[in-house]
Amino acid sequence: DPIAGNHSARNKGAEIAKGKYLFFSDAHMAYKPGFFKNILQAVDESKGLVHGGIAWMGAYPSYTNKGNPHGTGFQYSIKLGEEIKGTWANYAVDTEKWFYIPALGHCSVAVRRDQFMKFGGYPKVHRTYGGGEFYINMKWWMFGSSVAVHPKAVGYHLSSGRGYSYNHDDYIENVLGMSYALGMDDWRERAYINWMRKGRKEVLDKIMARNEVEYADDRKFVAKRRKMTFNELIVALPWDKANDRRLGKHYSALTIFHPSWLELLYEAPQYVQDVYKNSKYQKELEVFIEEKLWNYAYKKDNYSKVDNKYKRKK
Repeated sequence: DPIAGNHSARNKGAEIAKGKYLFFSDAHMAYKPGFFKNILQAVDESKGLVHGGIAWMGAYPSYTNKGNPHGTGFQYSIKLGEEIKGTWANYAVDTEKWFYIPALGHCSVAVRRDQFMKFGGYPKVHRTYGGGEFYINMKWWMFGSSVAVHPKAVGYHLSSGRGYSYNHDDYIENVLGMSYALGMDDWRERAYINWMRKGRKEVLDKIMARNEVEYADDRKFVAKRRKMTFNELIVALPWDKANDRRLGKHYSALTIFHPSWLELLYEAPQYVQDVYKNSKYQKELEVFIEEKLWNYAYKKDNYSKVDNKYKRKK
């Protein structure tokens, strides 16, 4: 299947599996004794999706710090407003006990099989690389479950070249598709406009149209089963509240590129600005960001709003 991707392979493996738990692992991961005891304990206690921390072996030395020699990542920071993605963060809420997180890479993740099947697993369509991890993590939260990581269950990611090739169009298609499935129409359109700044509007339009066919079933399923929308989720930050209840502390990150991104939009070709201006979503998204997410706006203090446009302060 030319559009199956690795997440479709994981869905198929879950169908075939017979045990109580599912564990998904990249082939280039290594685990110490005790890893599975810790991660499955967290699955039982959290009743959700649980990641192992990810230690990079030989890669990304800039992520190392005192007490974290392998640059172990414990969660993703959510970044919105330019693209839709999670980015590496070594924020540890606790160094001994498992804790809730918004998301993390799926090179090692465990979940009960019955819950995975009930929640519909990974997206049904996935082109080679990217996008599916954010989809399933956000879906677990939107469905009223949770995502966690155990700091004592660390998987060692062996640094090596990819055993396959992919192009950036595949990544873009996955991101726009999974965000369509999650009902993130406003953020999806913003990512589409952002990529349009670099040209190729016709290619992006075809991708957007293809998404609406290929991800239609996933979108209907999510809309029917979700307990909250994505925008309700990022306002509520349930991972922080759950950590406060359980551990008395929290530590996560959300970054919204808004005034800094609008500055780029003002310099974009006119046809890109026209798409933004004529959108049925973007003005409402601006209001939503300013009223609900302004604390997370990137470099907001560097800008002021004049004549309804953000300008960099002198």
